[in-house]
Amino acid sequence: MSVPAPTPPPSRWAFLRRGMHLPASVKLSLGVLSWLPVAIFFFDNVYHISWVSGRSMYPTFLPDSNAGMRDLILLKKWNAKNNLKRGEVVVYRSPVDPEVTAIKRVVGLEGDVVLTKKPFPVSEVVVPRNHVWVEGDDIHSHDSNHFGAISMHLIQARVTHIVWPFSRLGTVEKSLPASTQKRVIPAERQLVSIFST
Repeated sequence: MSVPAPTPPPSRWAFLRRGMHLPASVKLSLGVLSWLPVAIFFFDNVYHISWVSGRSMYPTFLPDSNAGMRDLILLKKWNAKNNLKRGEVVVYRSPVDPEVTAIKRVVGLEGDVVLTKKPFPVSEVVVPRNHVWVEGDDIHSHDSNHFGAISMHLIQARVTHIVWPFSRLGTVEKSLPASTQKRVIPAERQLVSIFST
């Protein structure tokens, strides 16, 4: 005659197997918590929103700052360094102080010749490999004309849209001002002139 095996003590999670009903508020909390890592990953690596401070990109951002208005912008972090174009606005870590993030417009890409502005010590530079030349839209901006081209590794995001105030909701302008275009000789134009001579 065989003796039945002893039954194991009930697990402390047995109530879940029995189908015990949890209150709706607990279910909702568990559901929200289960998506929290996904949300954190998304905001850290894909898209993020941020307030703009400072006047270096005036009038693109903060045209109403005298009225106390601030701009809220959408940042694209995913592949932010890939296929950058002249005129795009980027957020980067300052090469002077790594604790500071700055926002500027890409003026020159790798290989471009940029006619600099004061206080840069030379009148023109060739943007080095894996670097970009950045400038603010405001004439008093602290930008590459102060510290030179920045490494692509410092770029954290591209600015794609203004999301607040709603009166200015839309995509961020991606073209260089005419006065700035005259100061940049693109690398591709230099290659054409070399082969045409």
